[in-house]
Amino acid sequence: MALKPEQLPDRLARSLDAVYLLAGAEPLLVQECRDQVIQAAQAQGFLERSVHEVRRGFDWGLLSEDSAALSLFSARKILDIRLPTGKPGNEGARALGELAQAGDPDVLLLVSSGEWSAAMRKLKWTTQLAKAGVLVEIWPVKPQQLPGWIRTRMQRSGLQPDPEAVSLLAELVEGNLLAAQQEIEKLRLLDRDARVTVDDVTRSVANSSRFDAYRLIDCALRGSLGESLRVASGLQRNGVAIQLVTGALYREMSLVESVNSALAGGEDASTVFGRLRIWPARQGPIRDAGRRLGGPGCSEVFRQLSLIDRQSKGRAAGDAWQTLDRLLCYLCDPVAAAAP
Repeated sequence: MALKPEQLPDRLARSLDAVYLLAGAEPLLVQECRDQVIQAAQAQGFLERSVHEVRRGFDWGLLSEDSAALSLFSARKILDIRLPTGKPGNEGARALGELAQAGDPDVLLLVSSGEWSAAMRKLKWTTQLAKAGVLVEIWPVKPQQLPGWIRTRMQRSGLQPDPEAVSLLAELVEGNLLAAQQEIEKLRLLDRDARVTVDDVTRSVANSSRFDAYRLIDCALRGSLGESLRVASGLQRNGVAIQLVTGALYREMSLVESVNSALAGGEDASTVFGRLRIWPARQGPIRDAGRRLGGPGCSEVFRQLSLIDRQSKGRAAGDAWQTLDRLLCYLCDPVAAAAP
């Protein structure tokens, strides 16, 4: 059965299915659907949950072992399987199909696919999951739809936004639904009346460290080293968690790598940007960074991001913010940074 995200709550209120496939490239909407399924399952005794993030080299044999190994404290389990690329491979497709067809009443299969297209509906494993339970298709919010989406969300939160405030917020978040929802939550928590003006949005964003983090990423992708280092220093002084910066940078670099790979494979640039939902304002910086770095450069960026993550957790020697500064130097000018 295929549903839209807005149809899921009614379905969950009527019955709990054995299998859910949440498919789409909107992380906020996927997470909201996932939370709804988990809450409904927990209400019916599925108190244990194991999360499996599928990356290259993932051991699919672990899933069958996990589904069979029920806890002493709970007789029912949720298998929460997350596919960022939506491509489990042949072995993974077989494993997911077998789990969907197993029909174990004590195991709820919850699969999230970070990529989705109409063609993927016809794949054997997605067909098996949809037949065994529910497929929730989450399509991207198009640029022309974003103001309406923001207005609806604000109104649901009890806010009364001016049209200009909605347009400004839509422009600032550039298609990032999670960023938009976070700003809406901040505006909702203000001790004031329900009306939201342009000035309210401007003040809210000006006080947002997250937007400073995005400004840092934008400067780095454009190759503006001096500004990048100044913004990074300000974030550190203000006590911003470095994970906020590295998380944003990781997402942007994943796009840079995907664009490079697609263009190298002969795909048209406009097609690539449309498929990856990269807004026009982001296309220039991403192309610039891709040209500077190339494939090996992207790999080096990911290596340094991994090091920063370990340093921030005390699992590697060195200062994470200093390593971030070196990474920014590399991002802005790989040749100069690599020179002895």
